[in-house]
Amino acid sequence: MKMKKYCSILVLISIVNLSFSQEQKKVFYNENLEEISESTFYKQQNFQKNLDLHFENDTLKTSLLITRKNYGQLNDSIFNNLKKSLSSDKELINDLIVIVYYPGKDRCNGTESTSFWNIFDHDYLKKLNKIGSYNHFWIYKDDENLQYYHPKQVKWDNDKNQLVENLFFKLHYPCSSAVIIDRSGKYISYYGEFGKNKIWELSKELMNTKIKK
Repeated sequence: MKMKKYCSILVLISIVNLSFSQEQKKVFYNENLEEISESTFYKQQNFQKNLDLHFENDTLKTSLLITRKNYGQLNDSIFNNLKKSLSSDKELINDLIVIVYYPGKDRCNGTESTSFWNIFDHDYLKKLNKIGSYNHFWIYKDDENLQYYHPKQVKWDNDKNQLVENLFFKLHYPCSSAVIIDRSGKYISYYGEFGKNKIWELSKELMNTKIKK
């Protein structure tokens, strides 16, 4: 689990906001939070593998490469708390928990028109069910522009006490993100834009890992 990495990123951003230099400085970091040159940063950019995130104030601009696909394991206490938060009225006992997370309006989802995102296709959940039994949750942090993401078709729920955000999505990754969790609390999170095929792929990976055990 990469919690320590995310905490380091948040500390770094705090440091950025405390900088007092008069001239804006630019710094670049790779996925391991190692400082690299600007040219190396852009050479290492690969949308299939990482996202580029940028934070700035008047004095400092920090650019980070963030690995898109991440693995982790929730301990029993945290996992049980998450399940109760997601569903207080029934026990979650299916093979998988799938969470699609909408962070709020940004440069990616700022268009004010009905979304054609293929995760709303009718075959999405049908094929997911063939991979494994599931509980699916649609979670949002900020509901601005959420009306364009088929609220009559799916039930969007607010992230209670920012639990999902704090566990999996500490930074604002553009578009939306997702996390798939198996019965044991093992999970794969995926940051940024994705489609239904990515959810199927990650779900199969988790199920295959379970079968191998």
